[in-house]
Amino acid sequence: MGIHKFLLLRVLLLVGSLGVAAVGCRDLSVANPNDPDRDRAGQTPSDVQALISGAFYGWYLVYHGYHPNAALSVAADAHSSSWMNWGMMDSSWEPRIAFNNDPTYAYRAVAEVPWMESYASLTSVRDGLSAIAGGVVIEEAGVDVTPRALAFGKFVQAQSLANIALLFDQGFVVDETRDPAALEIVPATQVWDAALEKYSEVIEIASNHSFTIPAEWVGFNREWTETDLIAFTKAYRARHTMSMARTRAERDEIDWERVLSDVSDDLPFDFGTFDDGPNWGSHGQKLQACCSPAWARIDYRTIGPADVSGAWESWINAAPEDKVPFDVLTPDSRITQPMQPTTDGKYIRYLGSSPFPISRGVYHWSNYMYSEWESYFDTGFTGYYPDLTQKEVDFIRAEAWYRTQQVDRAREVVNKYRANGDLPPFSGTENPDGPESCVPQMPDGSCGDLWETLKYEKRIEVFHYGMAQEYFDDRGWGDLVEGTFLELPVPGSELLLLLMDIYSFGGAEGNGATGEGMTPDFLVDISPRAISLKRLILQSRWEIQRQRGDRSLTRH
Repeated sequence: MGIHKFLLLRVLLLVGSLGVAAVGCRDLSVANPNDPDRDRAGQTPSDVQALISGAFYGWYLVYHGYHPNAALSVAADAHSSSWMNWGMMDSSWEPRIAFNNDPTYAYRAVAEVPWMESYASLTSVRDGLSAIAGGVVIEEAGVDVTPRALAFGKFVQAQSLANIALLFDQGFVVDETRDPAALEIVPATQVWDAALEKYSEVIEIASNHSFTIPAEWVGFNREWTETDLIAFTKAYRARHTMSMARTRAERDEIDWERVLSDVSDDLPFDFGTFDDGPNWGSHGQKLQACCSPAWARIDYRTIGPADVSGAWESWINAAPEDKVPFDVLTPDSRITQPMQPTTDGKYIRYLGSSPFPISRGVYHWSNYMYSEWESYFDTGFTGYYPDLTQKEVDFIRAEAWYRTQQVDRAREVVNKYRANGDLPPFSGTENPDGPESCVPQMPDGSCGDLWETLKYEKRIEVFHYGMAQEYFDDRGWGDLVEGTFLELPVPGSELLLLLMDIYSFGGAEGNGATGEGMTPDFLVDISPRAISLKRLILQSRWEIQRQRGDRSLTRH
């Protein structure tokens, strides 16, 4: 095995053990793996099941933790913040700058955490499914429940591979069928193809077996039957199919009939996790970054189109240094009380000021914050938090219907949610509001049509439900600010271990901008700089693990 393959294998094994150990730190009522050694795990059915079930948490941490959600949300201008924490400031500069992929970058966790956690989950599931392939049978009360572990393991594989495919330009396909020594890095599209294979396998196994997935495996959502698992597998496949597009052209080319097939039925219930302590509170990280008065404001690119005073058009067309905060005059009761700009709406709270340094750009400032999740700050982030709900399925269907010329059905969804803002329904495709009171308003002062209204409604109604959903939607709709990176590069620390040049995306040089490369002999380089970098790479992996659950950080 070449030196880079040997190092990759070591990294995957290390990441897997880190991820399992991290789950072991939490007092989960699900059987706890506590980093079982692989020989014993291959012989003990309870450990095999724990490896598989515990890997779900690693996927969930990426989906709802600080990284990459905080950075990608500001990159999409869903929320606004100029604090440097979690890479927010550097992801929202105007004009945009390239993503910093230096292994010593203070906020390298934006890429490192989703990469590490996704492969931790994949490695754990790989070991569990390999043990089952080697003959391990899992029983409960004398009943063979091995198919449940197989189906759930495939589901976690699909979700984790989707994480890599959605976020990064390339990655590795890690599962029980592939020799770790022969792994090759492949484009994101091939990683996505592997995820699609896993989704199909989940459906096939669940269609041929009856079982019940314990509630504690899925964040105490509730018990899932095999039919529930099929429903959520299809719904996630639809969400991720839409999210894979990097450009408007790619989103246009999606097989929308296939998307509609996946969401042809309503969800059996909404999926979200319930946390009563430190176990499943990863969403608290995401909510702190987006929705705490000390940390964030709602971006005007999210709520500005509701303004009917003309201030939105002035703001969006101004140079960054001239984008000063304004009060939103709107009939949309979700933003403010109708036509009362300094009042609280159903989803948005008026604050009238921002805590951000003026030197970092007034375009970060906003007079409003998203308030729907404020109760979580009062309860220590305990309680139920939604991820994939029927509301979002409605919007997935609406876009698919719109794109397949079923405009009447798309309009029904738009009008259903416009009613939440006390806005009049569409009867055709043109905005029913008068030209001086229409919501949403376009940057040129015209009224948004049915398509633009659908996008506006989704942004308002399912704000921060899934992982970086506003970012994925905006890049596929072609609505990201020019120069925003369209995907993340493989983390710089990983590239060094793989003897690959460090590269990055975004900024003035475009999505394919290439940074300074490291020399191929870096791993045998014992210069002071090389030794320092190697130490920082290893130290950062442990530091990220230690800090990832810390919500008492200092703003800077």
